[in-house]
Amino acid sequence: MSETVHKQLVENISIILKKSLAADATLVQLREKKQAGFAAIFTDEAGFKCSANTFQPYVEEVANDLMFWQKTSDQQTLIDIVKKIEQLFSVLAKFEQS
Repeated sequence: MSETVHKQLVENISIILKKSLAADATLVQLREKKQAGFAAIFTDEAGFKCSANTFQPYVEEVANDLMFWQKTSDQQTLIDIVKKIEQLFSVLAKFEQS
């Protein structure tokens, strides 16, 4: 079971990484035009430890959480990873639509 879960998590993180690279490039362009002045993509309540105005630190946090889960098989860590992935997919999808 955990091998299947691990494979799916890696696939999702890979997709998020690709989407986040494109989104971060767009954010750079928007900031140059003074159209993206926010301090963080997610609020403190979102469950991320980091706070950033680009997607990359959030993707890195999820990847680090995955490595921790691989070592510990901690159930709460797995739940947190899935929630973070869902949030990233949701926000990236909204970002792509705008």
